[in-house]
Order: sequence, then C-alpha cells, then structure tokens
Amino acid sequence: MKKNENKIDCKIIEKEIPQYLNNELSAGEMRMFLEHIENCPDCKEELTIRYMVSEGLDKAELNNQYNLLRGLEDKMKASYKKIRNYDIGVFFVSFLVFVTVGFVILAILFAIL
Repeated sequence: MKKNENKIDCKIIEKEIPQYLNNELSAGEMRMFLEHIENCPDCKEELTIRYMVSEGLDKAELNNQYNLLRGLEDKMKASYKKIRNYDIGVFFVSFLVFVTVGFVILAILFAIL
C-alpha cells in the first residue's frame, strides 16, 4: 500500500515540476515538493531532466560552460532559503500577534481593576 501512495505522490510532484521551475509554488507547496524530491530518486531524476531541458536550451546558446546540475542545485538552495525566510516571517508575525494580544489582555485587566 505504501508504494501505491508514493506513486500518487509522485504523480502530484511530476505535475508540480513546471510550477517549481517557474517559481509558482507557495512556500508550503515548495516545502512538500522539495521534501519529496530529496527522498525520491525517480522524481529527482525527472526534475533534473526537465530542468536540463528547460534551462539547457537557454543556457546552451549563451555559454557552453554552464553547469546544468550546479544550476539545479543552486535553484534548490535558493528555494530552501525562500522557505526559511517565509518561516522567519511567519514566526515574527506570530510573535507580534502574541505580544499584541498580551498587551490587550493586560490593558483589559488594568481597566477592570
């Protein structure tokens, strides 16, 4: 059963590859996408092939020295950085909301007393 579930995940991931390559995934979608890619050699190979085709055609005209695999690694590192920045932003906003609610509660308590 687990293999069947993984195949379903793989089909979803394969459909998301173009969105990933075009920077169209949200931080949450990107996190799930990258987690799957890191743990599924078949999907990572599919991503690599599609990246090489899409980027390779553009880069081949500009520079024969361009390392496509390095380009994909750099894109994935940038994606992880984007996710980390998103997480920091969510934490900061959550912290501000928590502090604000705390001050409101304190103000209500002082008003009552």
